[in-house]
Parts: sequence; structure tokens; C-alpha cells
Amino acid sequence: MFALIDCNNFFVSCERVFRPDLEHKPVIVLSSNDGCAIARSNQAKLLGIPMGAPLFEIRHLVKTYNVEVLSCNFELYGDMSLRVMNVLQQQCEKVEVYSIDEAFLQFDKSINWAEEGERLRKHVLQCTGIPTSIGFGPTKTLAKLANLQSKALGIACYIDSTPVHHDTLKNTSVSKIWGIGANLSKSLKQQGIYSAYDLMLADPSWARRNYNVIVERIVRELNGHSCMPLTLIQEAKKSIQITRSFFEHVKDKDVLKQAAARYGFRLSTKLRESSQKTTTLFVYGRNSPFRGETPVFHQRTIVLPEPTNDTAVIIQHAQQAIESFFDPTVAYHKIGIMAVNLRDATQPGAHALFEAPKSAKKPDIDKVMDTLNKRFGLGTVRPLSCGESIEWMNKRDHKTPAYTTNWKTLVQVKAK
Repeated sequence: MFALIDCNNFFVSCERVFRPDLEHKPVIVLSSNDGCAIARSNQAKLLGIPMGAPLFEIRHLVKTYNVEVLSCNFELYGDMSLRVMNVLQQQCEKVEVYSIDEAFLQFDKSINWAEEGERLRKHVLQCTGIPTSIGFGPTKTLAKLANLQSKALGIACYIDSTPVHHDTLKNTSVSKIWGIGANLSKSLKQQGIYSAYDLMLADPSWARRNYNVIVERIVRELNGHSCMPLTLIQEAKKSIQITRSFFEHVKDKDVLKQAAARYGFRLSTKLRESSQKTTTLFVYGRNSPFRGETPVFHQRTIVLPEPTNDTAVIIQHAQQAIESFFDPTVAYHKIGIMAVNLRDATQPGAHALFEAPKSAKKPDIDKVMDTLNKRFGLGTVRPLSCGESIEWMNKRDHKTPAYTTNWKTLVQVKAK
């Protein structure tokens, strides 16, 4: 039996753990540069604030209903996600971390799903403060549908393909099925398939012939035949990218190089976290697509002499790329660095037959920085090239403290 546990309104819930005054109030969390609503409390949803709504379009609702507006605090959300997943892994042997706020679990068929579901929800809430929904089913797809029902009812739910659950499947739009996107949903509706029940009755061979093997698997899963086992070992990443839009448009080359240093520092850290090295860097910069200017997209591909996750090497090449394509007439809105052709960092690299011996190994500065930043918060120690001034970076006027990852922002309690 599979279960899908999903954190309710995750970003908002993370904020409420440390701001109990926000409980029962309408809250929205904004995207980078305080642009759009990317998370909404249930109270905010009831006000008609849609997902992805630009802040300037909903200011009247924010003002009228006193909606709490918060900037994204990804440092907090990432750490809280890790805490939730650790709790789940302590309670269940088989856990697949599916996203920052979702995980699939696998149990023996003999469990009492209602009791186990409520126990898990209460335990996660007690240990982390995060409310969750949990759905059970004989397949991942049915567990996902049960999770939708759990969100609506506020209790653990179960769905399978037996007649007792047919009404639920009939009342579930085909667009709500995991793996069915907008275009595929439109195409299925043109074939007379409007609900999860309709798709369950479809012939799997017809689904594969007219669509693909993924749709065939969905049909089989809706019929209770598990086609997607748990992924207990995460696949190695094929690429890692660090990119941000600037709050203000940049025409200063030194500022762009400082941004490249910061992104290169973060990229190298992520490579080491995943025990990988890169052989190729892709660096780019572009102007804004929303200012009516002629589109500009500058790019450079750097093939490295050997696989690396060394911070200094990555920053050096990233800054050289900026130097090579910089145009003082362009107002840069965004730059990014992508590492591709990744290799396992634990595997010894190949060397040329007549390669000269390298000098004595330098002190492992990266290891020291990683240790300190993990203990005291990301960016506590960083290369000098990253600079101090960050006015050009993202606008986050409503950002809450990094309560769990920065000693300087720990909650202070004073006794009277």
C-alpha cells in the first residue's frame, strides 16, 4: 500500500510555525522580487486570490482584507522540509522524497490506514509544527487522488478501484490526475474522457497507442495495478543551475561579476552536496523581456580541463564569461550559471599519460567553508569576490528571519 503525505500550504505553514499570530489570518507568500503569489493560506484562497497572481493586481484585496504579505524565505522552507522528511523516515522504512513538501511512503497491506494516517499527521505536526494531508491507495496514482480528498476533508483518506470508490472517481476531473497536464486533459476530454472514472475504464493498449506509455501506466494504476514503484535511491542530477532576476537592471560589469561569483559559490556548494563534479559550465545573461527592448541573450559555454566542484575554479570561469560577453549598452535583468555533464565526485578522474605532477595539494578551503556555513548559516563564510553590497539582488521587503539556519536571527525570549 502506498501513501502520499503532503504539507498543507507549505510555505505559509512554515511561516506560521514561528508566527502563531498568523494562524487563521489570510497570508500570501510572494515569489522572487516580491512579484507573484506562490503560496496562499486557506483564508487567502477564500478571498479569491489565485495562484500566481501579480501583487499589483491584488493590492485592493490585500488592503481591504488586511492580507499578510510575506517575501519568500527559501532558507527556512528548505530546512523545514528536511525536518519533515527526517520525521517521516524515522516512522517508515520506505520513503521517497517527491518534492519539497511531498513524500510517498510504502506500507504493508495489512495496516489500518486510517489509524496510521492520523498517527503520522499528528506526529509530524508535533515534531515540526507543519499540518499535513495524507492519502492511501494500492498505487501511487490512487494515493495521490486520495490525498486531494484528504485536503478537502482534513482526515486521512483511502481510494482504490473497487465500486465503493467509483463515485469519488466520477467526481474527480481527469485534469486532477497526477501526470495529466492541461494539454493532455484537453485531448482526453475530446475523446469523451472527463473524469478519473472514465480514464479508469479506458483500454490500456488504446492509451499507449493514442498517447504514450505514461498514459498507459496511469490507466493501469487507476485500476489498482502498481506500475510505479517507490524510488528509494535518488537519481544523480544531470545538471544544476543557479539563476536569479535582479531587482534593478544592471549595467555595471563589476556588479555582474559579483553576481557571477555569488552564483558560482552557490553552484559549487550544490555540486559538493550531491557529490558531483562538472566538466562544462554554461553562463548566460539577458535583458528584460517586459520592457519593449530588443531581446538580448548572451551566452558562453566553458569546457573545463578536468571535472571540478572547486569554488575558486568555477567563480573564475564564470567571471571570465561575463567579461567576454558584457555589453555596456545592455541593461541586464538576469544572469545564470549551469553545470552540465556531471560526474560522480567519488570516482577518480582520468589523467593524461604524460601529465606533469601537480604541486602539493592546497588546503581544502571548500570543506572548511561548507562546514562553517552548514553550522552557522549559508553565506557566513564566502569568497571575497562575492562582495558585501547586494542592492542589485532580489527584492524581499517582507522577508521573515531565517529562524532555523542563522544564529543571528534566533527567536529571543526575555523573562520579566
